[in-house]
Amino acid sequence: MKGAFRTRGLVLHCTDFSETSQIVRVFTRDHGIVDVLAKGSRRPARASSSFPAPFDLGGWYDLNFRIRSTQLHLATESRLVEGFDHLRGNIAVWLEAVFALDLLRTLFSPGDPHPELLKESLQYLMLLGHGLGRRRLRNHFLQSLLGASGVLPNWNRCNECEAAIEGSAEVIIPAGLVCAGCSGSPSLHRVDATTRNYLACDWTREWGLVPSWEVPPEAVQAGWDLLRSLLLHHLERPPRSLRYLRV
Repeated sequence: MKGAFRTRGLVLHCTDFSETSQIVRVFTRDHGIVDVLAKGSRRPARASSSFPAPFDLGGWYDLNFRIRSTQLHLATESRLVEGFDHLRGNIAVWLEAVFALDLLRTLFSPGDPHPELLKESLQYLMLLGHGLGRRRLRNHFLQSLLGASGVLPNWNRCNECEAAIEGSAEVIIPAGLVCAGCSGSPSLHRVDATTRNYLACDWTREWGLVPSWEVPPEAVQAGWDLLRSLLLHHLERPPRSLRYLRV
């Protein structure tokens, strides 16, 4: 891949490179994750500036960049489309957003596009700002994330015998969900029928319906505990942002 490109992307991480520049990791619509050097992005803006302001964490940008021979490409121009400022007025909500950005930055490699996951990430950030159903939204996002990573279990079918599961089940990490007849290890994660049904319905639910969905708090908490276990097994190390979540 050579040449100059124009795309849109979500900023996952920013690092000051010098007094005037930044290194920015961006989850782009067309190219997946890219790392760019934005020379002069921290200078005071002028009418002719290619960067009207420094890149901001969690911002959704129009971005022009030029491919270089290294993995650090050159940003040539940017324009902020959506800053998600509504997330920054509530520390608990902002920590949820930072956790999501951290996971996207950690789980996926540069150059691996996931346009549907990017779309869902933007919906998640937009809905978080309403302050409703925050924990249900988090679980929904984690299912999208694990699904895109290829490690989300099928909540309705046994991974071993492929039979439909009616009641409770067990989860073998990372193999998947197994019915009572196929289980046999004492180290499995028990999933009761309420939690399993909640996760199965949540996986196919539209984003706009998640915040107002009435779900027993115990099922939401059990869903989070299970999804977190799956996530931590998939990661090399827990993200630092996890410890700051207000569970």
